[in-house]
Amino acid sequence: MLGCGYALGLLFGVVLGLYGPFLVPAGPRLGGWLLSYGVLLALIGNPAAALAARSFTGTRLGAMTVLIGWAPIAIWLGTSRPEGDLILQGDGKGYLFLAIGAIAPIVVAVVGQPRRGLTALPPPR
Repeated sequence: MLGCGYALGLLFGVVLGLYGPFLVPAGPRLGGWLLSYGVLLALIGNPAAALAARSFTGTRLGAMTVLIGWAPIAIWLGTSRPEGDLILQGDGKGYLFLAIGAIAPIVVAVVGQPRRGLTALPPPR
């Protein structure tokens, strides 16, 4: 059951890493400023997936599996191809997506006490 929790966190990270970069340039404009759906997905989706994975596994590593699945995909979609194609642009929205998406699972892993693992508190006597 624990392995399924880790696999689910990894799957959450891969899915968020695949969909997020395509949604970064999309969104409504307010006064000439773009509210990016991709950044909102990184702001809400990555912490929610990390929190779900941590609750399934009970460990800090469970939350980090989201980052382990998300980071290679998001970085791969942010690199240019030989043809010059680029999915995740190197502008403010792209960098904000990468920063929020990378920091959110780390914050979820650090904040709060896990139920099991090496950093869990021993049971009360």
